[in-house]
Amino acid sequence: MTTKKRILALFMSLLCLVSTVLALVSCADTDKGNTNNTEVKNDLEHLNNLDFGGEDVNFIIAGADNDDYHYRSIYIDENADDDAVNSEIYARNMWVQELLNVNIVVGHHANQNVKAMLGAQLMAGSDDYDVIAARQYDDIQLALDGVILDLNTLDQYGADYIKWDREYWATNYIDALSFGDKTYWLTGDLCLRYTGGYYAMFVNTPLYDTILKPKYGSIYDVVRNKDWTYDTLISMVSDCYEDDGDDKVGIEDQIGLMLPIWDNINGMSISAGVVYTRYDENGRPINNITSGNSVLNGFMEKCNELINTKGVYAFTPPSSSYPEAMGYFANGTVMFVSGRLNQAELYLRQMDDDYYVIPCPMLNKEQGAYYTGVHDAINIYGINYNIDDERIARTAATLEAMAYGAYKDIRPVYYDSFLKFKYTRDTEAAEMIDIMHDNVYTDFVFIWQFSADMAKLGSFLRNNVIKNSPASAIKKYVVAWNTGLEKILSRIDALE
Repeated sequence: MTTKKRILALFMSLLCLVSTVLALVSCADTDKGNTNNTEVKNDLEHLNNLDFGGEDVNFIIAGADNDDYHYRSIYIDENADDDAVNSEIYARNMWVQELLNVNIVVGHHANQNVKAMLGAQLMAGSDDYDVIAARQYDDIQLALDGVILDLNTLDQYGADYIKWDREYWATNYIDALSFGDKTYWLTGDLCLRYTGGYYAMFVNTPLYDTILKPKYGSIYDVVRNKDWTYDTLISMVSDCYEDDGDDKVGIEDQIGLMLPIWDNINGMSISAGVVYTRYDENGRPINNITSGNSVLNGFMEKCNELINTKGVYAFTPPSSSYPEAMGYFANGTVMFVSGRLNQAELYLRQMDDDYYVIPCPMLNKEQGAYYTGVHDAINIYGINYNIDDERIARTAATLEAMAYGAYKDIRPVYYDSFLKFKYTRDTEAAEMIDIMHDNVYTDFVFIWQFSADMAKLGSFLRNNVIKNSPASAIKKYVVAWNTGLEKILSRIDALE
């Protein structure tokens, strides 16, 4: 694999006019099963004339507590709540089943990771499931166990149906998930959590317009002008904080920023331009989280400065709480809150005040561009290595058609309508979400940072941005991280 560089996500928004979006939503609210996808699209000519005899394609889906995004991405029962997204998911599945003559079956929805629940059975040769819809941060290691099919070998099974260079697959993300010339996992528009998992910041509109807009101007213009940096955020937090008289930051104050110090810190590091992986001349990953990484050190120092700014209410591990932080924000006494895009749907739908949605800040103006991290609990999709050739063929074709249908018919409703308009409070938020969407970044070490081999690198930032001297803290662990990465790469090298 050639040396990876920071690249932009290849997705493009299908619709840019609000009127078109609203028209799509109107169409999507029709009865389930009524869809325009009743014939093969030209984009899917490689799936023409396939007929798999009505056989099942079985999914096992990893999820998270109180989160149905993973399950819903794949399957909706005809009796589910009849909202526009559900209608399109149901219609997509009906179309795929008719197109390929298959039957989509969800055998289990695992609220734990698949590796813990099914890993031993898969290693013993279980063929109960065709698709492993895994949770990235802990299930990615299933590939190292030799139970996930290398998708670069699909042609050997007469199953070369998946074209992950198409816009409906997250090509840059799949590239980072790949192991040299071995590709085991897919993600993209098929996963609602991929799009909804962008790290973002929410801003209380009336508070901002009253307190900060006279000095800073439109918050959207601050972002557009590339002035949205940590120094700007720190300045704004200081300007809007009002103490209740006890000279101590508390929930009774007017808070500048609610900051859960949890997975959002990892996402914020991506937005600040931290690159986790370098590559040698042969394209082999090298750990870039070292004490000599000036961007990393700068991010940790600015985070520490932010946390210690009067007006920031930080939830530190293990007491970090998104629902609590979002709840305070929804009450109208908090200027900024750090979270993920889809948390607007979960926590802010009943908020009385309007709110702005903006990317996480750049480290400084020299960075020049905003980048977007994606929550590491997204689903990644792999094919069970233990199934026979015929099942591999129908599984690959089904995944391809489902991803295409998600892009063509579900995305315009979920992304272009719900996330951009229904779960935000003004039309300009759509532009901000496009900035996030068009600048998604990840890399190999970032994806693997929560593995046991990496000595819990993923928790390191969360636990250490509240401390001083980041370089010395990094030196304590860097040997273990480098050793762990080599263990992972050695296991990959050994895969057949």
